[in-house]
Amino acid sequence: MSLFKVKQWWSNATNTENKDEQTFSCMKIDKFISHNDSDCVLLGEGTLLKLFKPSLDQDGLLLETELSDIILQIETGKFIGQVLLYTITSCCPMSGDREIIVLHPQSYVIYELHRKEGLTDAGEQNRVTAVIKHAFKRRAYNMTVGPFGSSKSRDLICVQSLDGTLSFFDQDTFLFMCIFNDILIPGPVAYVMTVDMFVICKSTWTLEIYSYQQLRESSELSLRQNKTNIPQWTYNAGEEISAVQVIRTSSNFSSIIALSERHLYCFQDNGLMKALIRFDYTPICFHSYLIGWYYEPGARLLIMVASDDSKLYVYEGTKLLWACDLMMKAVSLSRCFINSLPGGVVTLSLDGIISVNYLGTEPDLNPNVNIVNEIVSPVEVQRELDSVEEALKLIISDDKESVADVPYLEKTISIKTEIGPIENHYEYNILESDKNVQFMKCPLIITIICKEPKLIQNIQITYICSSPFVNSDNSKYIDDVDVTQIIKTDILMSNDYDISNTNIKILFTIIEHTGRIVILSRSIMIPLKLYCSIGEKNLENQIKLNVHVNETCLDLKNIFTDFTKEELSNFEETVNSITFKYKTTDKTVTVCAREQEYSIESDDFPEISSMLDHFLNRINEYYIRTNIGVRITVKPSKEFITQMIHRFLKSIETHAKERIKLKKILDELNILQRQFTAVQKRLLVQYGSLPPADCDPLEFLMKDTHQRIIIIVHEIIQNRNVVCRAGNTLVAIGRLIICILRNSSTDTLKVVLIEEMLSLDLLHDDCQEWEEAVTKVSSFVSNKLLKNTEKDREKLAPVSEEETLSHINLKRFLRKLKIILEKLYTGDCDCDINCTHTMVQAAVILWCRLQSYCDAGCSHIMVQAAVILWCRLQSYYGAGCSHGAGCSHIMVQAAVIKCRLQSADDDAAVRRARCCIARG
Repeated sequence: MSLFKVKQWWSNATNTENKDEQTFSCMKIDKFISHNDSDCVLLGEGTLLKLFKPSLDQDGLLLETELSDIILQIETGKFIGQVLLYTITSCCPMSGDREIIVLHPQSYVIYELHRKEGLTDAGEQNRVTAVIKHAFKRRAYNMTVGPFGSSKSRDLICVQSLDGTLSFFDQDTFLFMCIFNDILIPGPVAYVMTVDMFVICKSTWTLEIYSYQQLRESSELSLRQNKTNIPQWTYNAGEEISAVQVIRTSSNFSSIIALSERHLYCFQDNGLMKALIRFDYTPICFHSYLIGWYYEPGARLLIMVASDDSKLYVYEGTKLLWACDLMMKAVSLSRCFINSLPGGVVTLSLDGIISVNYLGTEPDLNPNVNIVNEIVSPVEVQRELDSVEEALKLIISDDKESVADVPYLEKTISIKTEIGPIENHYEYNILESDKNVQFMKCPLIITIICKEPKLIQNIQITYICSSPFVNSDNSKYIDDVDVTQIIKTDILMSNDYDISNTNIKILFTIIEHTGRIVILSRSIMIPLKLYCSIGEKNLENQIKLNVHVNETCLDLKNIFTDFTKEELSNFEETVNSITFKYKTTDKTVTVCAREQEYSIESDDFPEISSMLDHFLNRINEYYIRTNIGVRITVKPSKEFITQMIHRFLKSIETHAKERIKLKKILDELNILQRQFTAVQKRLLVQYGSLPPADCDPLEFLMKDTHQRIIIIVHEIIQNRNVVCRAGNTLVAIGRLIICILRNSSTDTLKVVLIEEMLSLDLLHDDCQEWEEAVTKVSSFVSNKLLKNTEKDREKLAPVSEEETLSHINLKRFLRKLKIILEKLYTGDCDCDINCTHTMVQAAVILWCRLQSYCDAGCSHIMVQAAVILWCRLQSYYGAGCSHGAGCSHIMVQAAVIKCRLQSADDDAAVRRARCCIARG
């Protein structure tokens, strides 16, 4: 921020009503004979042509007229010769005032400005009269005017088209056309009157100078064979040139100033570079002007540059003379001379606001800071600090009052979720790999009843489901909350992946009228009929899982109520069993009931996972509905556990290998992309060379590279589907491991540890980087909770020089997971659940998980996450924990210490955590 600001002298902000599109060159400042006491400002705003004469006591608007087309550029000059200055009714010549030329997309019009003095209090009248209008076929980009060819009588017109063609006109007469084959994108064009040359900025990032004689002859040369038009001199800027201005600085030569992306160049008209300025900001526009007359020896050339951060810089040569802040971001700069303000700075904003300013020399020190002269009492400061600390403690700790607000909100808002009947769904754009998926959908209906809708500002509903299930709407937004809201969305299957999760989580983000945000969640189970059908039993099922209950087994028709009894009777067998067939994979799973034991049989573990989850939910709902107390225990055999762990590790290995393949293909795509870009740049240079070089080899290479890119992209899409399919299989088996551990073990801490360690929710279609996150957590669990020996730690420690998916690190990661899962299932994990240190270590585990996704400086997020984990642990072991609710500060301190130890190892973190416990 600069100490100085420009002082606004006049502005047309009160007259700006129309906000049509603007161009950088639609402002022109010049002096007319009819208004010779001050400069006038011409503004093209959309189709409006406005004429201003800035004045302090008036708004300055002299003329406003609407033209027939969009205004691209405005210039002034002497375009009409003395012959045309005689009217038919009078032999006296008209006034030799300067004419106004307006460039439209496919024409230009020359206007004359007339001023008529008022005879009454109505004031004077100003109007413009169209004198010459000429249309052309090529669409115009910009123009330049001047006495081309040393014309004495009038100025000629040069219009550049969008294809880079230069067309020359004399009044309404077409003179000739000059075509450049190396201009793909038009750039600035300027005329140097002292040497009768043109400055042309080409799309090859070069600045070339041609004489008018060369351009006039180029139309003939283009018809000849083996004839080239060589410029007088060139300069390769190496970056795009956005603006060019020519100003006469001596009796013998002129200066050419060019503005690029990061530099400003100043040349003499003979090609000699006078100055080069490199900016440390992004320039937008510039304007050069002369202090004194060009024929005076002491004349000074100054350049004003406006930056994208609304600052103005004034240079003389390479020396910075002045810097100040502008009132607004400028897209065009100029200088004007007014009676009471000689040398005002004129800026044009994107909104079409013209501002005439002057450089103020009085610094504005600390304009936004209020000086405090009051005497501050230390007692008051300490009281404020204490209140802030108390507020922070309430935020970090488990505040009972804030928790009590959620039940109150749930009483105010009633949310009901239900699944509607399943319907057929027809999809026309189906991939070949998904042809076997039977497309069906079921509606998910949410009913929200709000007793006091005025207290709710808005509600956002977010649906979270796992592939292959998708929602027709990912989220819904309710701005105007009524007493009753009914929201409907559809659940569909999009691919043939394994079923990994049959629950849909619904998040309700509620913003109260006070601005407080409350998040409620609901979960609903997807009906079995959507993804399964009744099938025939597979006699080759080799995997069997037993579920024991202390009551007589129910009729399976009363459990799987998604199917009617008639549908189940069509496949009725001699025993109480039902076989289901997955619609996505065509694999089967059989559920049998014998006395006090149920069994789930299949030939692979992913099929058992989703069926076990659905079966346990249904049987629990039945016993809750009938008010019967029952104990359900999952009893896997040792062989089942061994096979399940082996299958889980195999799925991880498959997922990692597919990710490696995908990474190699992505690297190959990056190489091809860089090659394609390099060939394009080389072709651009070859097209612009004189004479044109042979481009056939480069064109062949570009086409071949393009075809290879298309093939690689198709491979990426296919391989990404393979990675997602492997990830779904991994999640399905992982959820089976957690589900069996939750329903077979009495040690709930093991379930919490395995859930937090595996972090299966991290795997979804957009994010497959699961191995990197779990590696750190598994290392901590293996070293701290399972108490491995130093020798085992060295064998299982990952190699830091290698990537996580490298062969050696992946092998060690799988070995660690195998040891952890075997110890958890066999009961060899000696975790002291009544020890506070274990709870601190659990917080550190969560920190390890968050570390791979959060910046280490996000300590407040990790502290809150640690408190959440502590609350979960305390709800399980509140009676056994000797410290009770007083352990929360230990958890917070342990997490904070761990967050701050980025470079320390886990031993140091735990030691400091225990020191914190001792102090607590």
